[in-house]
Amino acid sequence: MKKIRIFIVTVLISVLFFGCSQDINKPIENNSNAPGKVTVTDVKNLPGSVVITYTIPDDPDVLYVMATYTQNGVAREFKASYYTNTITLEGFGREADYSVDLYAVNRSEKRSEVTTVTVHPQLPPVMEVYQTLKYKPTFGGINISYENPSGAFIAVGVLTDNVQGDLYEPYTSYSAQPEVSFSVRGFETVERTFGVYARDKWGNSTDTVYYTVTPLFEIPLDKSLFKEMKLKGDADVTQWGGQMRYIWDDRIVGDAEGEWGCHTGNVATGVPMYFTFDLGQVATLSRFKLWCIMDDKHMYNDVTPRKYELWGRTVAVNATTDDGSFYPNWFKMCDIENIKPSGLPPGTLTDDDRTAAQNGDEFVFEDIQYTTRYIRIVCDLNWSGNTNMCIGEVSFWATDIQPVN
Repeated sequence: MKKIRIFIVTVLISVLFFGCSQDINKPIENNSNAPGKVTVTDVKNLPGSVVITYTIPDDPDVLYVMATYTQNGVAREFKASYYTNTITLEGFGREADYSVDLYAVNRSEKRSEVTTVTVHPQLPPVMEVYQTLKYKPTFGGINISYENPSGAFIAVGVLTDNVQGDLYEPYTSYSAQPEVSFSVRGFETVERTFGVYARDKWGNSTDTVYYTVTPLFEIPLDKSLFKEMKLKGDADVTQWGGQMRYIWDDRIVGDAEGEWGCHTGNVATGVPMYFTFDLGQVATLSRFKLWCIMDDKHMYNDVTPRKYELWGRTVAVNATTDDGSFYPNWFKMCDIENIKPSGLPPGTLTDDDRTAAQNGDEFVFEDIQYTTRYIRIVCDLNWSGNTNMCIGEVSFWATDIQPVN
């Protein structure tokens, strides 16, 4: 009897399993009558997209409206529920006439007769970006800037030759920001040609435009020469396990990875916090970069510097006798703001935000190149609203470096 019960249960499970599996892809109903045609009442042409307004047949069996168009041999299909009377088509790569076919589809997946309408989308965002591309030589490479007024997510790729003479893509910028500027660096100061193109999420690509520039000379400072200093008035940067030397160890890491950087604490004083260090060399600076502690807790949040200053000094410092005052020997080289691309409140991050944080804050000394040996970083405001700071890493580049005894 036990064996019979087991056999019956096995058979029932098999019937249920195979019965269900056979019904998975069937239409909801089996109505052999196709619905009536869609009637187009309005077409709104937008940058790279169109919105079509229509009426559907008075048929309770209609499930959705489908619209298709073909571009460069690729068919794209869009659907809209019967609860709405508009459908949005995206991904047009050129400003031109396109034929769009619309169908009403019922619950049995039966299509109506086709309704064809001609649309003419406005200039697509990818072409808007392409038409605003600008370039200029910069330290170690080329700077590319463009405008993206639609806020579409656009990739801008940069091409150049490698040492074998083969074309490769050293960098691609991905952003939905209205104004974008980025630099591709790491090249010698010899004439070089760069190709630049734009691409959208639909795979539409522009032509490649070529620029020939001579990158400006710069050299990275040797961080092994950097030395800690503690002058009167300087903040203690060892809070929460921080150490000053961690900010020049070439490790851009998160809190959990250890030896992440320096930290002045969480107690608000109402006055700017600052600390000092010796570069161990006299440098005419071309660039400065600062990275936050690289995790979601600190990106545009916590006591990561939001508005801060970089000061320099060439006059020799005696840490024992120096009174720590800024004047007359210190000079301000720049003001820097840690700008969050999305503009969202702290604690909320987009892909653009994370990419910008990973790239770090960069200041390029284009107008005035300061010569300095000592550095002082001053925090005027952090993302928590006070003046404490935690920093993950700093780097410097220069057009001229002189050793010191």
